[in-house]
Amino acid sequence: MKQSKPKIIIFLYNRFFDALIQSNFWLYIKDYLEDENNPYQFHLITYENPEFPLTKEQEALVSKWKEQGLEWTQLTWHPGKELKNKFLDLWDGFKAVVKLRLKGYNHIVTLGSVAGTYAYTYAMPLRIKLFLYQFEPHSEYAIDNGMWSETGLQYKISHFLEKKAVLYATTIASGTIFMQKRVEDIWKSKSEFIRIPTVANDKKFIFNKSERIETREKLGIDKDAWVLYYPGKFGDLYYREEFAWMYRWIKEAEPRFHLLIVTPHTDEEVKELFDSAKVSPNDYTITHSDYENIHKYHFASDFAVISVPQGDSKKFISNIKVGEYLCAGLPFLINKGVSEDYIYATEKDVGIVVDGFVEDEIKKAVPQIRAYLTQDRDELRKHCREVGLEYRGFDVLNQKFKEAFISLTT
Repeated sequence: MKQSKPKIIIFLYNRFFDALIQSNFWLYIKDYLEDENNPYQFHLITYENPEFPLTKEQEALVSKWKEQGLEWTQLTWHPGKELKNKFLDLWDGFKAVVKLRLKGYNHIVTLGSVAGTYAYTYAMPLRIKLFLYQFEPHSEYAIDNGMWSETGLQYKISHFLEKKAVLYATTIASGTIFMQKRVEDIWKSKSEFIRIPTVANDKKFIFNKSERIETREKLGIDKDAWVLYYPGKFGDLYYREEFAWMYRWIKEAEPRFHLLIVTPHTDEEVKELFDSAKVSPNDYTITHSDYENIHKYHFASDFAVISVPQGDSKKFISNIKVGEYLCAGLPFLINKGVSEDYIYATEKDVGIVVDGFVEDEIKKAVPQIRAYLTQDRDELRKHCREVGLEYRGFDVLNQKFKEAFISLTT
């Protein structure tokens, strides 16, 4: 008698086509779906935002994945940071998981600690085996970045549930040795821990010289400029005013630099930020991009920035940007103590480490950046990509992800 496939709920507290999902976690699931011998039955639960309806291209992808066996439940996200909205999302997720449990789904996989803690509250009473992928202490990030108070209810609930989820889970994957020590040595979890740094879509970020030239011409950036690159947000988990001052100090020390910003913020927001540091609008370019086209801006650039402030919790982070930078051939600037990325930057000679975005540290870093950019550029890109493939490449990490699924389902 043929054995039925293990039924797995994929629970994402995101939109399905959020770049965080498509550029990272979904790479692994697509690989399963495209395999004729896929050993699992997947049912996806996501929280969709009506302000971001699916495009025709996205609808076509969904149709293809459904033909390959994917089932999908769409919940509606309740916007806002108020606890009542989080509880509404929590309750909607619980109802969806209960229905699937009654259909024989007895495994659940999550991305990130917020989804992980939600899923724990479902998995524990329903006796579902839990896999926490890319699990990091989000509550501690919020404290380090001044977003929450350590005495506040939101922090206390989140931190309590994070530990409970770790102690309950069958399998945990996270990106750093620091998280492994927290899980195994401090929290004494009996879960199987598999170290999986955040994967990069390495086939997307293969340097293309013609796209570099075309993108610079489109943006009006001089072909001889040294482009410092930042694709991301300002504030919350990332630097804000400090970033603008960081660039001012770099520009003062090396006039050849030009800053390229790809961001979801409005141009007005970004300009106001750089005005506060007295940086001329002529010295930077603001643009916007979906995930489909983001690689072109990587290719147009020369040196990249990780804008994560320092803090005790930051050693647990696994930055998706680092893998994408490296695979595109870009060395990077990063703070000491952030992930294992700052260790790789030095040991693998692919980046520069500073002790905070402060004037002395940044000005000391400029000659080191200059040394990178006066190297043979083709050799530098080749070296960065080789390190990126070894550290964050899909083929390497996909094998570890499959090990995690085997751990969950056997």
